[in-house]
Amino acid sequence: MSTYMQYFFEHSGQVLPMVAVAILWFGFTAIGSAVSGAGRVRALDPLVGWAWIGFVFTTVGVFLATPFTYLAMVTAVIAAGAGVWVWRRDGEVVPSMFLRMLVLTIPFLLLVSAMRASQWDEFSDWMIIPRYMLETDAFPSKDNPYPNAVFTGYPYSWHFVTYLASRIAGGLLENAGALVNVLLLLMFGLVIIQLIARGAERPELMKGPVWLAASLGAAAMLLANPTFSQKIVLTSYAETASAVATGAGVVLGWLVCEALVDDDRRAARCYAWQISAVLALLINLKQATMVLVVLIVLATLFMAIRDRRIPLVMFVKLLPQIVVPAATLYLVWRYHVSSELVAREISVRPFNDWYIELIPHILMKMGVALAKKGYYLSLVIITVGFGLRGFSRAMSPMDRLAAICAMVFLGYNSFLLFAYVAAFGKFDAMRVASFWRYNMHLGPMLIAFAAYGAAILWRQYLAARWNWRRVKWLPTILLLAAPFVFTKKIRFDKAPMTVHFRTVGVALQALLTPADRYFISDPTGSGESAVILRYELDRGAKFAGVVSAFDSRGLKTLERILLNPELNAIIVFSMDKGFAELLGRNFPPGSTYLLRREGLGSWRYVTSWPQPAVK
Repeated sequence: MSTYMQYFFEHSGQVLPMVAVAILWFGFTAIGSAVSGAGRVRALDPLVGWAWIGFVFTTVGVFLATPFTYLAMVTAVIAAGAGVWVWRRDGEVVPSMFLRMLVLTIPFLLLVSAMRASQWDEFSDWMIIPRYMLETDAFPSKDNPYPNAVFTGYPYSWHFVTYLASRIAGGLLENAGALVNVLLLLMFGLVIIQLIARGAERPELMKGPVWLAASLGAAAMLLANPTFSQKIVLTSYAETASAVATGAGVVLGWLVCEALVDDDRRAARCYAWQISAVLALLINLKQATMVLVVLIVLATLFMAIRDRRIPLVMFVKLLPQIVVPAATLYLVWRYHVSSELVAREISVRPFNDWYIELIPHILMKMGVALAKKGYYLSLVIITVGFGLRGFSRAMSPMDRLAAICAMVFLGYNSFLLFAYVAAFGKFDAMRVASFWRYNMHLGPMLIAFAAYGAAILWRQYLAARWNWRRVKWLPTILLLAAPFVFTKKIRFDKAPMTVHFRTVGVALQALLTPADRYFISDPTGSGESAVILRYELDRGAKFAGVVSAFDSRGLKTLERILLNPELNAIIVFSMDKGFAELLGRNFPPGSTYLLRREGLGSWRYVTSWPQPAVK
């Protein structure tokens, strides 16, 4: 029992990330609320505040090279002042329903607060880049390289989250991103409740039984979300932020159309202001999110052109307000990438190198990948079906929302096909690498449509026949029980070999120096050992390479690297045929070994670490 409870209460340091993230979230919300009008979607205040903070950090960091610490201090003062002003204006800063959601998810948040980084991309990018930001107080550049990071050319708004939370805490927080991801999903749960209230024509849902509404919103995003994957959501990956921002952009674009249909131009301008911030945030999260921004704008524009009840002239007048902040931020970052960074992002190959002949195979693999996700595919089929129908007739709010969602889905997956053909390597293209991970960006959008559509169906066909109060307790029970039922699945960061790799990496910090050059021998492993050791050692020693199971010439690679006189340390995680002969001795399996060069072709055993038994 004590071991089980350690999943929830592992160490006293869990308090610090929760407090730091709470302060950061309050700051985002206060700034977003202060700059938005009274007719805004209040639930999205944190996205708006985060967007403008990211805008300022990016533009000032690129053109003025102002240290991030100074920007963070100024931001903290502005957030505090905004919080006081909003409190006096509205009586609260964070919506009370959101606070109730937090109460309902306390067990879940406790689990997340105890987690550490554990996934490949976290060690190669999502954690190591914020660490460099903390160390150097500036973006990567020619004079400030981030040596062990891979995609330094990616936009940085997501990195600002970990950076700012870590600044508040006084040191790098590895689970700040995971905690913020949970808060983002809960925030979008508020949007879901508003859509349900709108579709069911029950505005009292937002003011009546608030605990029921809070549990419904949280359950929709944490339990009924078809794209909830614990190894994505509960990490520092930017997928959840991209997904929530995409869903928010779609909903706001639709609300702009609805306000124009109702001839409420003041509300349309307010929603346009919010969507401009959300799109500025979205375009600065990942390289591929630029496509989502373009698709949201085009889908909303096509809907405005198609539906004659939307005054097209007025919509076009709002377009600069919607588009300019995102376009400006995109151009600012592209300027920095082109002038200061070299080949640190994915790029499109020349046309002659495109895999045109692989298109049928890629389409088949994309279809197979979706077929394996039955729940998600069902929502996609329903959404696209209603979307085609909605675009054709354009008669109701449901038609307009469905059409916008369908256009974004079809457009994004068409872009993914293009990326596999024109940008990805052949191996990744043939296996449609990360296809499901990219489709996760569309999850909240599909939930929004499903919630709004279900509310309309409920109002029309079920409201008078079935008493929903009989099951009003069900979402709350499920939310409270799920963390205890799925504890081990949630705490995937405790995977034995991942913990072992990190333990070895920490121990090597005292055994290697910056003058050392080390090589990793792991011919039966995936190469994760090397990624984690590079993260743990960073500038503490020079990385000379790795042999993994994906290296078809592993033995020849080791033979070649051993001839390098600068190489003076080898970490052996696994052995394979011929490796023992090259190293001059056999190493019993079940341990990790550190070797030191004694002379040309001679290696001395230094120490070892027992490996965990993997079932």
